[in-house]
Amino acid sequence: MKTIILIHGLRGTHHGLLDIANHLSQKYKVITPDLPGSGVRVELSNKTMDGYVEWLHSYIKGLKLKQKPYIIGHSMGSIIVSHYLEKYPNDVQSKVILMSPIFRSKISQGVSDIAFVLADGFLHLLPKTPRRNFLASKAVSFCISHFLTCDKTMQKQIDQLHYRYGGRFSSADSLIADMKISMQQQTIIPSRKQVCLIIGEKDKLTSLKLAKRTAEKHHIKIDTIPNSGHLINYERPTKVAELIVRAII
Repeated sequence: MKTIILIHGLRGTHHGLLDIANHLSQKYKVITPDLPGSGVRVELSNKTMDGYVEWLHSYIKGLKLKQKPYIIGHSMGSIIVSHYLEKYPNDVQSKVILMSPIFRSKISQGVSDIAFVLADGFLHLLPKTPRRNFLASKAVSFCISHFLTCDKTMQKQIDQLHYRYGGRFSSADSLIADMKISMQQQTIIPSRKQVCLIIGEKDKLTSLKLAKRTAEKHHIKIDTIPNSGHLINYERPTKVAELIVRAII
């Protein structure tokens, strides 16, 4: 049986990808690890992009699979996976899926860089315990959930999932390190892979126009999901799973 590894995004755990995993598990062995510091006690001593790349390489090697797995990243997970594949392209299968990828224009990247510096400065004004409590609060979860959700008929359900799992990071500093990666890095297109992008047509973190332009530039496949935003893992898990299977076949 073929193996698929799903990598989740910022302020999440493997729980955010379970609906997709459940659909895929009918045909594949699915592995959904928590990133270090997210839902698990294991933390990276070097929580940077390089640190994540080396962690993912070691993690996949440690699985000792008989066949190379397929790898899929969502949101910040797509950033980590794409950078990992540039350094270790031979660890996994040639076909790669990046869900809700993060692409920014030069202007929007500049704005994101400034936003991180301001957010980081504000957060470090707070003592350590209040800082963590604030980042794990329902208020922060509510704001993130409402900003990223497109299908408002699912808003309450998605809110509850964010409340339940959004605060399971190991420390405020750990989450801030992840924020830095998400806000100051972007998804790249691995040069030696067959890439498929899956994106909600109303994604507020990456415009569909920019995603299509990126796909056209690199001659790669892009699938769009109507009436969905950045959280396609919650809003349209069945459709996402169908597109993943189609991309892999």
